[in-house]
Amino acid sequence: MAFSLPDDTETGEHLKRGPLRDFGPRKPDDSYASKRHTLSFHDFPVPRLLAYSLRISGFKTGGPGEKVEWWARFTYKGIGASLAHEKFGLRLYLPADLTENARIELLTEIQTQLRSAVRAVEKVLLARAPEMLGQGHATVVNQHFSLERAYAYFRSRALDPALIDDEYKVYGADELPKGLASASTFQDGKVLMQLNAFHDMIAAITAYLSRLEHDLVLAFAFSNFDPDSDNLTSFIGSRWGEKFNRVLNTVSGSHQYRSQLTAVVERWRNPYSHGGFEKGHAATIYLHTPGVGAVPVGLTKVRESPLFSFVPATESTIQEVFHLFDELDAWMQSQLPEAIQWIRSGLDVRFDPDFRSLVEEALESDKFEELVSHFEHRQAIADNMDY
Repeated sequence: MAFSLPDDTETGEHLKRGPLRDFGPRKPDDSYASKRHTLSFHDFPVPRLLAYSLRISGFKTGGPGEKVEWWARFTYKGIGASLAHEKFGLRLYLPADLTENARIELLTEIQTQLRSAVRAVEKVLLARAPEMLGQGHATVVNQHFSLERAYAYFRSRALDPALIDDEYKVYGADELPKGLASASTFQDGKVLMQLNAFHDMIAAITAYLSRLEHDLVLAFAFSNFDPDSDNLTSFIGSRWGEKFNRVLNTVSGSHQYRSQLTAVVERWRNPYSHGGFEKGHAATIYLHTPGVGAVPVGLTKVRESPLFSFVPATESTIQEVFHLFDELDAWMQSQLPEAIQWIRSGLDVRFDPDFRSLVEEALESDKFEELVSHFEHRQAIADNMDY
């Protein structure tokens, strides 16, 4: 589906009449000693919107160049200035011969006007954002490794819980309520370690599902994303099982792995992600039954509930869960090799037609690794602004 941005002429005219009305062009040979001022990233978190605002208002922008992505020259109330997005920040250059008071006043006014210009541009672009995203005119930030770190952290704790020693305490009369001469308590270190391992297993399952969902979204660009029938926003918001089916449904083994993963999710993760209530409320709700008394909804099936035992998951159960995850990861690697290679490169994923065409051509010519290397090189250049 063809896509075009809204006509920027009208927006540019609005900026020239409003927020940028005191901005004007600078002569090509206009040069002077200048003083650099770094603008706050909090005030201007997306520098490209500034470049776009100036460009549609009739100001020429240069770049990229060595350690700078773009720059623009202009006057403000007749005073020459320039703005540049450099490697170490967004910089505004003002004449060095200004007095301190004049410099502060000019700096404040220019930033105020630029913020107003960005807000005007944002209003126009945000109106089209849902359509742009839904059709895939977007790049999804690759968060695989940050999500993997969370999973690895909880997994390691679940498999190797911190040592807790047994603790036996005796309390004398001066430490107890009046009338009690002595008392003692005992803490079973092994049981506490088992409970901690169980809690970390639940956290690890949640982290794994989060990483899996994220990877499935990224992999969607390499499978069969069709902007004419698919909506990227809807896909991102769908349940993990729906994502799994959309990307892997035609792959051998998908039904088996989804069934196994569903069993793990429903038994271990869901009860602790939904207020402690498991599917069917087997052990979380008791029925007031005449002639019997209060009995769990699940009746004898309560034995299958995590709440049935004081220590819900044994060491072998925890190992079985992670063994399944390892199997699933290896299977996805074998079935989606190019997608997984891209994801593990750390590169962000584009969904636009040009990128998907590049991927298709690289696969047809058996040059996918070259494509990954090319984009890694481009990313390194952009990160360091080594244009």
